[in-house]
Amino acid sequence: MPLDRDRYRSIAGAFPTGVTIVTTTDERGDPKGLTTQSFVGLSTEPPLMMVSVDKTSRTLSAIQHSRALVINFLKFGSADLATRFASKADEKFKDVSYVSSKVAAGAPILRDASVAYAECVVVDEIEAGDHWIFVGRVDGGEVLGGVPLMYYRRTYAAWPEEKPAPQVS
Repeated sequence: MPLDRDRYRSIAGAFPTGVTIVTTTDERGDPKGLTTQSFVGLSTEPPLMMVSVDKTSRTLSAIQHSRALVINFLKFGSADLATRFASKADEKFKDVSYVSSKVAAGAPILRDASVAYAECVVVDEIEAGDHWIFVGRVDGGEVLGGVPLMYYRRTYAAWPEEKPAPQVS
C-alpha cells in the first residue's frame, strides 16, 4: 500500500535541491512559468534535461502547446521570484526582466535571477501520476555565475561557500 501524501512529502522534502523556474509561452505568445525543484540532467549525448509539472499547473497547457521551455536555475537573492512563480498569481511576469529565447519558441530567459539557464525543445512527454514529465533537448543556454538558490524543508538558502580542501602532508 502506498504511503499517504503527508509522509511522502516529508520524505521527499528531506533532500535539499536547487530551485528552477521553468518558462514557456502560450498559444498567444504570452509568457508563462512555474517554480519547480523537479529537474534532472538526463543525458549528455544527446544533451537532455527533464522537468516534472503538476497536472494542475496553469503553465502545463502552454508547455504542451509550445513544445519548448527554458529552465532558469535561480541564484541566491531570487527567493521572492521563486515564491511568486510557485503561486497561482495571474501576473507572474509583471515587472520581471527577461529576454525571449531564440531557440525555445520565445520562452523567457530570467538572466538577472539565474546562475544558468537551458533552452530546451520538448522531445518527449510522459504522464506519471499527478504530473507530466517533459524531456527537453538542450539547444542553447549559458552559465551566468553566482551563488545558487537552494531549498530545504520549506526554507530558501544560499549554496554554502566552497572551502579550500585541507592540505595533506
